[in-house]
Amino acid sequence: MPKWGRDRPVSVETVTIADRIRSKYYSFRELLALNNECLEFMAALQEDLQYVPPLGRMLGCSLPPVFHLVRGVVERIEALTGVRQTTLTAAVDAQQLEIERYAAALDELRAPRFSAWLSEIHAGTATEVGSKAAYLGEIRNKVGLPVPDGFVITTESYRQYCGIPLWKQIRDTIGELDLNDLKAVHGASEALTAAVMALPLPRAVEVAIAGRSRALLERGGAMAVRSSAVGEGGTRTFAGQYLSLLNVRCADTVEAYRRVIAGRFSERALSYRLSTGLLEVDSPMAALFILSIPARASGIMYTRDPGDLKSKTLWVSATRGLGVEIASGRQPPDRFLVSRSRPHAVLERKIVYKQEQIVDDERGGVVSVPLPPGATDQASIQEGHLHTLAQWGVEIENHFQAPQDIEWVLGLDDRLWIVQSRPLIHTHHMRSKSRSHPKSGPKTDPLIAGGRTVYPGRTSGPAYLVDTQGDFSGAPQGAIMFLRRPSPEIIQIFPRIAGLVAEWGNITGHAAALLREFEIPAVFEMPGAFERLHDGDNVSLDAVEACVYAGVLWPPSRMEVSLAERYRERAGDPVSRKLLALNLLDPNAHNFQPAGCISAHDVLRYCHEKAIEAMFEINDAGLEQNAQFSKEMHTRLPLNIRVLDLGGGLAIDDPGARSVEPAQIVSRPFRALWKGITHPGVSWRREMPARIGDLASVLAISLTPRGGDMRPLGEKSYLIVAAEYMNLNSRLAYHYSLVDASVSDKPSSNYISFRFEGGGSTRERRSLRAWFIEKCLAKYGFRVDRRGDLVNAWYRKAPAEDTEERLDILGRLLACSSQLDMYMTSQDTMNWYVQQFLEGNYTFRKVPTPGGRG
Repeated sequence: MPKWGRDRPVSVETVTIADRIRSKYYSFRELLALNNECLEFMAALQEDLQYVPPLGRMLGCSLPPVFHLVRGVVERIEALTGVRQTTLTAAVDAQQLEIERYAAALDELRAPRFSAWLSEIHAGTATEVGSKAAYLGEIRNKVGLPVPDGFVITTESYRQYCGIPLWKQIRDTIGELDLNDLKAVHGASEALTAAVMALPLPRAVEVAIAGRSRALLERGGAMAVRSSAVGEGGTRTFAGQYLSLLNVRCADTVEAYRRVIAGRFSERALSYRLSTGLLEVDSPMAALFILSIPARASGIMYTRDPGDLKSKTLWVSATRGLGVEIASGRQPPDRFLVSRSRPHAVLERKIVYKQEQIVDDERGGVVSVPLPPGATDQASIQEGHLHTLAQWGVEIENHFQAPQDIEWVLGLDDRLWIVQSRPLIHTHHMRSKSRSHPKSGPKTDPLIAGGRTVYPGRTSGPAYLVDTQGDFSGAPQGAIMFLRRPSPEIIQIFPRIAGLVAEWGNITGHAAALLREFEIPAVFEMPGAFERLHDGDNVSLDAVEACVYAGVLWPPSRMEVSLAERYRERAGDPVSRKLLALNLLDPNAHNFQPAGCISAHDVLRYCHEKAIEAMFEINDAGLEQNAQFSKEMHTRLPLNIRVLDLGGGLAIDDPGARSVEPAQIVSRPFRALWKGITHPGVSWRREMPARIGDLASVLAISLTPRGGDMRPLGEKSYLIVAAEYMNLNSRLAYHYSLVDASVSDKPSSNYISFRFEGGGSTRERRSLRAWFIEKCLAKYGFRVDRRGDLVNAWYRKAPAEDTEERLDILGRLLACSSQLDMYMTSQDTMNWYVQQFLEGNYTFRKVPTPGGRG
């Protein structure tokens, strides 16, 4: 018969419990390590797929390691919980099989074409020929309007030329590019442009360009070579961001193609794509080759007023010769307001003085030449042409079911041609925004007034005056920029500015289109800033009424571009659906179960959640039986804690010692929690309520614990520690609390799980204390679920410093909450305590009057 007492022999069952806890912990740490490694692998794959399509030769070497890690995670959750996961194992096998079949099929697809005639394409071929060419093909082949002959070198040619050969260099160059660092953007642009130009053109692409160019130009003439990226001219304008070359001779078409493709990596084009969140893999570039039209005049037509979606007029801008200077904003055009209804009457006209025009140069390219006498103050286009353009504009808008931004050319033979059309961006949004502003303005006179609204809005910020074109490097964050004239290059500083004012500019040009797309309050044709303002003056721009005021009248309207928001999940293909997508978002949802794991990412999410639950629910009875393997923690606080070290949680000279000081507990999460528990502003002593009734109700309930699970003050609490892990199972006063936490240098491994329940007062007061805890934790970013006097809270996947700060706060809250339920006489009282805690008054010295705010 065993001898009970200090020399009591160790039972086999007790040893088994101690080993079981350690075994659980080791499985848990292995699971977290495998989970992190797999997530890092998947994140790298997801980033790579933003630069290159999911080709079989790429995925073939990536998939086996990923799924090997996923299976390892499933094995660890089985070891941790003791439950076989046959459903998860089957799901992982099926996911890998579907992706491998998809990757293999990609390599067996028929090789796509490298070129296509304009007569062969339409809106449905946009992914192959780019949006600009697809729209033009649709207008020619479906609407039936005049479009110059031409062909397209497809997006597949781009991929074969540089998209796939350079994808790793593109990824490494722009992956972490800071758009606010203009020097870095310039360096990235130079490096990638040089890399593209240094690549040899695939023979099939070179043959396609040369052969089709000769066929089109056998009778002479020249071509315009223009970008046609996927997405260009669709919901994103790309206005003026890419390169177009005019009057290109047949011998120069191959080199022109290379230059247009290299232009995809210009500074402004890079800034545009990264600012709008476009993925490299989603915006490959085709190139559009169309016959050059020797131009008598050219211009741009908006089929609606960009500030009024329901307007009954079209806007037409025109200039002599080629309209290069109109779109860029360097040349003010003639402007006409034309009725949308037949006979398309010209309602308004503004003719500007013109000294020069851009025409084709005999040697290739374009040149500026003086206008002949008598033409400088004449309209660039006659009324009959305006009627024709208006009719075509209405037809094109009706076909595409959206207002259009259309480029047109009038040839020397007096024939009109459509050379581009794209949706007129943000017209409906502008209209709603302009109406949202009150009609009444500030009670002060403006510093500057007049001009034309490009995009409505009101904002404030420091003035930044740019007298020299391209001098944007000094623009401070949140500035209102003042320019002599705008150009598409301003895209480079869009992440910084709150508003923009230009002395002159074309409201139908590229710069105006970009300002509307990015929703930046802006006014053109407003002179006076360079005479009345200085750099750094605080000013307020009212782009609705076209006024600039002194001082800060409205909050800034722009936010810095976040590079983290560039990347998004690709939808549709099995690599996304079965590997990368995350569908299990809410652990309380009905689908949060093995059968709901659609992707490998879901499997990781499910196993991670269940692993934390398994550690959170370490058996309390087992801990009590294991007491002789634990050590007593010495502290002056009213705590009775037994400590069990799983490895690396204690720093003591004598492993056989029966007690431990708090300073000897080196567990990283415990150190953070203990810092809060022992915060100098926290008091563990609190005067009892003065009213006898309050005290009596507390004592009466404390003598009869609910269901036998509540223990009186002084019962043992248990602390399990490791170097980066802790589990505190405690009884303080008459409530129960549990803190389970992990802190490491890997944010994805970090978490805090917290449970609080019970108390010594009435149910209503316990519930109010739970509400107090919920409100305090929610303010610090915890996700909280409160039911009666039970609080469950979580804080997960944050950097170590943030997680430690939250543990510190949680420690203060644990100390402050002790016996606080007996003070909770009303909701107003509870709110007062919340306010005091958030203000750092952890002693609650000023006790509120019962039922009041205090």
